[in-house]
Amino acid sequence: MAKKRKFTEIREILLLTLSKGKQTINTLAKEAGVNWKTTENHLTYLIGKGLAAEIFSSPYARIFELTEKGRDSVEKIKPSGTLKFIKKENPDGGGKITIL
Repeated sequence: MAKKRKFTEIREILLLTLSKGKQTINTLAKEAGVNWKTTENHLTYLIGKGLAAEIFSSPYARIFELTEKGRDSVEKIKPSGTLKFIKKENPDGGGKITIL
């Protein structure tokens, strides 16, 4: 059975993924290894804290990016090494982050 992750770990993965550029909910969910609804809930939190922003919304897709405050936060996450993770590549080219 997989180890249950803390909210902070999932949110850090989302922030690190957003640091690569604009992302959809489905892309973020796939990278974090959670479903889209969980991702949406965490994005609501991150938006509320001013770390992320929704930059496009349609009935078919929503796109998010980091704010300046979010980029500053990612810079604090990277050197601290609070997360240790491995990105496992799938044969179809997609990836999933696994927390160690």
